[in-house]
Amino acid sequence: MKEKEIERLNSLKEEENKLYANENIHYICGIDEAGRGPLAGPVVVGAVIMPQDSMIEGVNDSKKISEKKREKLYEQITQEAISFSVRNCRSK
Repeated sequence: MKEKEIERLNSLKEEENKLYANENIHYICGIDEAGRGPLAGPVVVGAVIMPQDSMIEGVNDSKKISEKKREKLYEQITQEAISFSVRNCRSK
């Protein structure tokens, strides 16, 4: 992995690293949603707990990467994750 990518990933993890260092926290769960919103239509929600030292090249905001790259990253993330869940939530 190139030095610039390592710097970018470390920058993304700054807040997490502060929590791990100062709060005696062992796990941090990242969550995100995609869809029209809970009041307007279906939403897909994802949650993942990664190892503290995880450094997956190319991880970024899903809107900033191609569908092909998202699928590749999904495979890497789910293989490395301590725990993850993806749910399709529908309005009733």
